[in-house]
Amino acid sequence: MSFEICVVFLTLLLAVVAFVSDRVRHDLIGLIVMVVLGLTGILEPDQLLHGFGNRAVVTIGAMFVLSAALTRTGMVSALGSKLTEFSRGSPTRFLVFSLVTVCVMSAFINNTPVVLVFIPAVLTVCAKVGMSPSKFLMPISFASMLGGSCTLIGTSSNILVSSISESAGQGAISMFEFSRVGILLLIGGMVYLLLLSFRLLPERVTIASTLNPDSAKQYVTQVHLGTDSNLIGRTLGETPFGKSKVSVVELIRGERIRRLDRQTPLEVGDILLVRGDLNEILELDRQHSVTITPGSSSRVGELKRVEMTLFELMVAPDSNLIGQRCSSIGLREDYDVSIFAIQRRGRHHQKEIGEIELKMGDILLVRGSIEEASRLRNSKDFILLEGVHEQREERHKAPIALATIGAIIVLASFGLFPISVLSLAGVVVVLVARLLTPREVYRAVDWPVLLLIAGMISLGDAMAMTGALDLVASQLIAAVGSLGPHITLWVFYIMTGALSLLILNKPAAALMAPLAVILAHQLNVEPKPFVMAVAFAASTAMATPMGYQTNLLVYGPGGYNFKDFVRFGLPLNIFVGIIACAAIPLVWPF
Repeated sequence: MSFEICVVFLTLLLAVVAFVSDRVRHDLIGLIVMVVLGLTGILEPDQLLHGFGNRAVVTIGAMFVLSAALTRTGMVSALGSKLTEFSRGSPTRFLVFSLVTVCVMSAFINNTPVVLVFIPAVLTVCAKVGMSPSKFLMPISFASMLGGSCTLIGTSSNILVSSISESAGQGAISMFEFSRVGILLLIGGMVYLLLLSFRLLPERVTIASTLNPDSAKQYVTQVHLGTDSNLIGRTLGETPFGKSKVSVVELIRGERIRRLDRQTPLEVGDILLVRGDLNEILELDRQHSVTITPGSSSRVGELKRVEMTLFELMVAPDSNLIGQRCSSIGLREDYDVSIFAIQRRGRHHQKEIGEIELKMGDILLVRGSIEEASRLRNSKDFILLEGVHEQREERHKAPIALATIGAIIVLASFGLFPISVLSLAGVVVVLVARLLTPREVYRAVDWPVLLLIAGMISLGDAMAMTGALDLVASQLIAAVGSLGPHITLWVFYIMTGALSLLILNKPAAALMAPLAVILAHQLNVEPKPFVMAVAFAASTAMATPMGYQTNLLVYGPGGYNFKDFVRFGLPLNIFVGIIACAAIPLVWPF
């Protein structure tokens, strides 16, 4: 094994570790990969920067803009809000309508904004029907993946696989070529979601979901039970809370939000989230040795009689605050709200909040006035998890956005122009028609994702140039090649799916698509079945929260933990994989 191959494999290993540990920003991982390959001389500068000029990177960036333009017209949010009316209070009807709508929309626009709009819509409906959001949010994320797998523009990984296939001399994949198998996956996945979502998914509690809308005119705060509190050891039913005009909303113990149980003994360090009349709360503070907990950056002082409410803010995917500490984001100074806690991947953090660096999908539990909550609803950095996210809409321009996306789909389907050129033309239409301003166009592009993809393309090129891919393909053929191409396809699909679950679908597609072509050549079969296996395995990474971006988005609002994704997503991953591996050779023979 040469020095270059050793460096490439070591770089890949470190990248996987960085993804799994989740301690390094994904765009930084892509940048580090490129720097390592450049400094070691494995790639020349022109080769190193090849990823930035890749057709897939350009197309994906343009599709971000087109999705944002369609969202700006208000069509996505209108559909989300209408589902509340269509459901008529029925959770089952709401689940059916939501999954079907998400599938259809995700087939033609980026699924991230679709899921973002549906998160607050789901929370609103769940508050009305008295169900936990965890029964709905994970299925919606999975439905967006299934819908996206059906078309070329439905998911970024499909665009990436098509570009790599074309670069390898195998030709680009057409707009609806994915649909031949994608529809089968969609049907099978929808049956699974509709039959088992309510049965298998747990009921998770988030603080905002427990607040009644009437609580907006009551004072909401936290009380901390100190070592000298005479409430220690007493159950909630034995405390004065039940006799006063103060109600306990939630019990926070350690890093977990506990469901209310009047028979649970209280412990030192417990935090009770309470609401009620201000004077009643202060009286309990004086008589029962509880301590009113201030926000992370507020100063302890005299409490004011103002209409306060408690609400949750989710850090948006394109937030400028990602990577910043809570103590430096200026919520107190800009909006006069206090941060009480952060919920990240099912865990509740309320200690040393100021030193925690924000990540996409983090949920901030904050307290502030109703007016400030309305202001935060229009923030680009946060998504207010209450009702449908409101923003400036250009509904009269909806026909322009629909016609633009429709034209791209039709022209790309007939192969009249490359999808990269069509998507750029769509961006021009968006600017000329003023659906978005130039500044908003640049904000719509998820630059960290593009940098990550460019870095992984460079790593894939390095693996091909150094012979690392040939080595992997040879080892795989030596292990299972004698069993025939069908068994090899199943093993290769599993490898791609496992890698997608660890490092996100787009990096996995960038690394495995070139390997698919080399593997097929060594087996002396058609590369298309292996290329399509990469596409479907990468676009249906459901069994871990880091497998797909929409999984990360629903992680916090649904109150999920890692095991929830494995328990509910892994069977679906296996089910979809069986359908894909059985159908791919029938549609695209070896």
